[in-house]
Amino acid sequence: MPKAIDQKDKQLKKQHILDSAEAVLRRQGLNKLSISAVAKEARLAQGTLYLYFKEKEEIIAQLTVRSRKRLLQLFHDSINAADNPLEQIRNILYASHTFFKENKIFHDLVSFYEVNAEQEEPQELQQASQNISALVVSVLDRAKTQGLIRSNLNATEFTYMIWGMSNGMVQLVDLRGKMLEKDLNKSPDEVYTSFVDFVIEGMKPTNPA
Repeated sequence: MPKAIDQKDKQLKKQHILDSAEAVLRRQGLNKLSISAVAKEARLAQGTLYLYFKEKEEIIAQLTVRSRKRLLQLFHDSINAADNPLEQIRNILYASHTFFKENKIFHDLVSFYEVNAEQEEPQELQQASQNISALVVSVLDRAKTQGLIRSNLNATEFTYMIWGMSNGMVQLVDLRGKMLEKDLNKSPDEVYTSFVDFVIEGMKPTNPA
């Protein structure tokens, strides 16, 4: 029993450290995250943090797992809101945009390892990404089975394309919103909606079943 309690205490302490790191991230951003900043936020000695995380990158990895799990749950909720697989894909694309707008720092974490190729993703982090991809692939496969999208569309390949395109678009409408409004006479949300429509229409078969 004491060992079980000890393990529970360790897990609670680890979660407290991660909660503190998340608070630092929200206030100061990813570039300001450091062992010393997290220790100060958690009211722990730096030496104590090193018992749980050997380096800052391990904290980033665990926070990224958190963010990807939250994104996965958001995708599940989006899928459950519609019966039609095409509408489910549409909802997923909107969910990605919502996730970015409401949790910009977590969106940065989701993309951290994509823009820092020298950082090797831990197994838990890889699994979190695979779970997201598998969910989107499953929706695309259902859409293909129902004849809603092109039969020659490779679901796995297209999932990567959706990921890349949506990440690019959510950043574009956020960073260049004023330019888009001036040049296109559309709000950033309207531009993103046009992108979603483009993706959905592009998947449909030339001669719908």
